[in-house]
Amino acid sequence: MPSNASNWVKDQPYEDVFDVGIDPPVPGRGHPLPNDMFVRWAIGPRNLYLNFSDPTILNLEETQWNPDYVVIPKNLSEGKWIYMIIYGNTTSVPSNARLTIPAAHPIHLHGHDFALIQQSTTPFDKTTFNPKLDNPPRRDVVLLPANGFVAIAFKADNPGAWLIHCHIAWHASSGLAMQILESQDALRKQMTPARLAPVEKGCATWDRWFSDPRNLWDRNVSFFQEDSGI
Repeated sequence: MPSNASNWVKDQPYEDVFDVGIDPPVPGRGHPLPNDMFVRWAIGPRNLYLNFSDPTILNLEETQWNPDYVVIPKNLSEGKWIYMIIYGNTTSVPSNARLTIPAAHPIHLHGHDFALIQQSTTPFDKTTFNPKLDNPPRRDVVLLPANGFVAIAFKADNPGAWLIHCHIAWHASSGLAMQILESQDALRKQMTPARLAPVEKGCATWDRWFSDPRNLWDRNVSFFQEDSGI
């Protein structure tokens, strides 16, 4: 781990701390229809819900993101480290009305493996946080213990819109995921028209298929996508 890791451990900014739980329904902000009143699993600011034909990778000129996409920008110079604490218990960390319940979650990160610098079955407490910075184990999935927390770190050396999500399928389908948008400027330069062409073709194919009512499970409904889109 880099020598400056100790500074992050000391400060632990709250923007690097993410809670996992269940979001109660909010009138007018439901999915798939605005007035739907479903509870959904979530991590970070809110539960994730993506548009199949409008992926983040096609919107890299944006600076303001649809809140449903749960984009967490991390614009660091190459080689710097990204640190995250993920917890599943009631702590002193400021939060919304999310319900935290004692359930374990296998948390998986796309685009990287990560250093597991702490994993605990006890609630996160900033004053007693004691990460392992000397030769920590490396993983791409880690179990978030019920009532506990994990702390992970990875080097910002692979620009992308990387999902971090629960590997329990219906939790991910419910929205327990967020996107780490790593090095957006570098990613925008890498995503040339030639590289984006297959993505755009796939989205156009989906739009054509979706626009034909014969392909829907019920032609009388006004929605098709029920899950988060991942």
